[in-house]
Amino acid sequence: MTEKDFLFCLRCEEKLEYAGKKRLHEGDNWGVIGNIGEFLVEELSLDMYVCPQCGHVELFSDRIGQKSRPR
Repeated sequence: MTEKDFLFCLRCEEKLEYAGKKRLHEGDNWGVIGNIGEFLVEELSLDMYVCPQCGHVELFSDRIGQKSRPR
């Protein structure tokens, strides 16, 4: 693998580790309505990378720029 196959931390230059897809949503917690209310909330799916040395986190849209990130 080459340097291009990795993402590096912007702070300490350590290789970032892929931490999976994370789902974030906007809006209030619907409480009693529960999961049914989740259909009414805007949701965003992000790819998360974490630095094992300093804890810095990088988030990327899972729909944009896939070709420029390591697999």
